[in-house]
Amino acid sequence: MAELWSESTASVESIFSVLGACDHPFIMVGHYALLWMGVQESSETTLDILVRTSQAAFIYQALVQTGEWLEVDESMMLGSGIRDDRVEHPSVRGLKWRYDEWYLRLCHEDSYHIAVDTEKIQVPHAINWNSALVESEFHPNAPDHSAGPRTGPFLLTDENIKFTPDQAITFPVFIPTIPQFIDSCLHFVVGSMDTLYRRPTPPYTDLSYMEQYLVLDSPNQQDKLLAKVKNREGLVEYFAHQQECKERRMKRMMERRARNAVYSKPEEEVSFGTSMIG
Repeated sequence: MAELWSESTASVESIFSVLGACDHPFIMVGHYALLWMGVQESSETTLDILVRTSQAAFIYQALVQTGEWLEVDESMMLGSGIRDDRVEHPSVRGLKWRYDEWYLRLCHEDSYHIAVDTEKIQVPHAINWNSALVESEFHPNAPDHSAGPRTGPFLLTDENIKFTPDQAITFPVFIPTIPQFIDSCLHFVVGSMDTLYRRPTPPYTDLSYMEQYLVLDSPNQQDKLLAKVKNREGLVEYFAHQQECKERRMKRMMERRARNAVYSKPEEEVSFGTSMIG
C-alpha cells in the first residue's frame, strides 16, 4: 500500500535519470531550496525544479513516459508551495509520484526569472532533514564568534546534526545563490509591498523568511547582500519598507500598552479609620 507521503530518494533518482539524459542540471527552487539557505520551513509535499524554458515540454513528457510520474492538475497538488503569482507564463507543470503523495513541479526560467545556465550552489542532497546555510558567508554571526555564542542557521560543518537521509544520491543537486533567489523574489514584490504586507504572496513570504533566519535587519547582513544582488534599488526599498512596518508595529504596541495601563489603574485606597463623611 502506498504511503500518504514520503520524501523518496528513489523519486529524485527517477527525476535525475530524465534530466541527465537531457544534459540538464538538477536545480531546486522554492521550499526545498530555502531549506539549504538556512530557512526552517515546515515540510511540504511538492518539489520545485527549475528547467530551461526551451526543454521544459520535452522533460515533462519524458517524465510521464517513465510511468513513474503521473500528470496532475496544479490545483490538485498538495502542500502550501503553489507559487501561482510567479507564473507569468502558463508553463509551470505538475506531476505526481506514482507510489505516494509526492509531487513535482517543473518551473520554467521565465516563471522564476532565474536562468539555469548561471552560477549555482551545490548542496548535499535534494532532501533536507535539518535546514542548513550552505553559503556560510551569509551567516549572521561573525566566523570567529567575536560577538558571542553563535546563533542562527546550522552550518554543514556543525557536528551531531543529521542533514540528509542515509540513502546517498548519485548525482549533483544545485540551488540558486541567495542573491539570485532574492532578486527573483524582488521581481514580484517591488512596487506592491504595502499590499503584500497585508496579503502576502509566496515571493513576499520567502523574503520574509530569509529576513528572519538570516537576520536581514542587521546593517552588516544588508551590506553583504546589497553588494551581490542585481536589483540593489529594489532591495533597499524592501529593507526600508520592513523597517517602516516594524516601527508602525512598535508604535501600535506602545499605544496599546498605554491604554491598558490607564484602564487597569487601581482605585485609590482608603485607610481604615478615615471618615468618608464630610
